[in-house]
Amino acid sequence: MHEFTSELFAVNWARFGRYAGYIRSINYEQNDHFRGHQGIPSDRAWADMFLHRPTSNGSTFPNLTRVQWTVTTEEALPQLLLFLVPTVTSLLLSCRRPLMGGCVKILKVLNLRNILLTELRIAMGTHTQAFLESLSEVLADQRRLIRVGLPHYSASREVVAALATLPVLEEYVLWSFFNYQVPLGIGMEFDWDAGGFATLKTFALFTSLKDAAKVMARPHQPPLNNFTLISREFLQHAHLRNLCSSLSVVQPSLNVVYLSLYSGTVGLDPSWQVISFDLIRPLLLCTALRELCIRSDMAMAYNNEDITSMVSAWPRLQTLSLCADPVSDVGLTTGQPLRSVGSFAYGFRVLRELSIYLNTLDTDVTPRVSTGPLPSRLSMLDFGTSPVPTDSMGTHDPSRAIYVASLLQPRALIKSERSHAHRRFLQTSATVRAEYYRRQRFWSGFASEVQHILSGTTDLTHEIAVPPR
Repeated sequence: MHEFTSELFAVNWARFGRYAGYIRSINYEQNDHFRGHQGIPSDRAWADMFLHRPTSNGSTFPNLTRVQWTVTTEEALPQLLLFLVPTVTSLLLSCRRPLMGGCVKILKVLNLRNILLTELRIAMGTHTQAFLESLSEVLADQRRLIRVGLPHYSASREVVAALATLPVLEEYVLWSFFNYQVPLGIGMEFDWDAGGFATLKTFALFTSLKDAAKVMARPHQPPLNNFTLISREFLQHAHLRNLCSSLSVVQPSLNVVYLSLYSGTVGLDPSWQVISFDLIRPLLLCTALRELCIRSDMAMAYNNEDITSMVSAWPRLQTLSLCADPVSDVGLTTGQPLRSVGSFAYGFRVLRELSIYLNTLDTDVTPRVSTGPLPSRLSMLDFGTSPVPTDSMGTHDPSRAIYVASLLQPRALIKSERSHAHRRFLQTSATVRAEYYRRQRFWSGFASEVQHILSGTTDLTHEIAVPPR
């Protein structure tokens, strides 16, 4: 859109007309600081575009299918009307401030212009009843919608009822995008008749564990493939257990479960900073799982017997992440020895990505002769915020890199990533920052050492295997 930062003359419009038919997607992000600069259209440029004679089929952009519009003020919403044409099938509208009046008008234009979307995503931080009413009316007429992403407060009875009747809806996502001005729990009025959401496969919630457990315990649910929950409230262990129990009973055929449970536990008693595997044990009944990702500022406690249970219950699992980046590990003894990586790789048949948290002290991983082929070579191994592994003398053992290399694909990725919650925690203490950066340096060097081994000519798979558990 750099072309439109200043007035265009007739020759420019002629050239524009020749290329307009090639435009399939428009992405606009309002930035008042650069108004009229850096590719941001000026007021005159917008006026010229509105007044410019459209192409023969009545649209300035005759083949436009996708519009992404991010605004901070009401004045940038009317310009969106220029691009809302019947060919558009995907609309992503983000309002970083409370702009409900303008958004209501935009929604009504969709039906007035007979625009039938397959994808609609709206991101806002506050709400009004007028917005929810207009949203439910528009959704009821959008019979081709496949993917919907809405603010977490929008799940009113009317909106949910409208979505439940859509004949081809496959994805329903509730997020909080830019701020949390609307308290969690607003909305969440999930109640529909039997047969509703008949084609839904992906369901994502931004709410508390308590509300999520209630929603997923409701009757008349379609069989889902993917379930996601993002919760930012204090984690009550009983609510996590209830949610997992509901999923195991109502949605036993799930392929993907993603739980993001950052609750602000820093400074609490260490016993409250641990998620016991027993809390998620009901998920063992979801035997079709291919991906399980649980991220939290808490660590997860599980043992060899739990690993055996996972291997037995989830034969198709390809991605596993178990709280690899707890925010604070002060006073914690929870974590896995490095040799547990082999327990996962040798147990799961098709596991490709693994994220776990290690103990500070480790047991011996001296290579030994393998008695069989390695079932699963990992393509990604994430140690999160794990401490530096040491032997009983407190020094790094080079054999660990050889051991890990034997469990990886030739071009595997080793990383130690931290969450946004962990980044905020680093600002609280210089000591914490120093320790984290020490760990980061170690794992970076460890990854380089493993990659050097993997790039060699020796096939370590037939020389090294996991030690006995």
